[in-house]
Amino acid sequence: MRKLLEASMGQRCYLFTTLGQVYVGLVVELIDDVVHLTGPDGITPVYINLSDVSGVRQYDEDNDLGSAR
Repeated sequence: MRKLLEASMGQRCYLFTTLGQVYVGLVVELIDDVVHLTGPDGITPVYINLSDVSGVRQYDEDNDLGSAR
């Protein structure tokens, strides 16, 4: 998981936790076993224990699900 987060440094991601929570934010840094994100507002710091992270996915801003034409 650490390698996935290191590869996502500086990018907006979805972080999934073992408790079923989903966080959206910019991956700022890894401090020992803590992931530091900024929240969706770009200001609020969010800290998640690395052992609680169960998955990482890139945030997709292109929300085009297709159109009914």
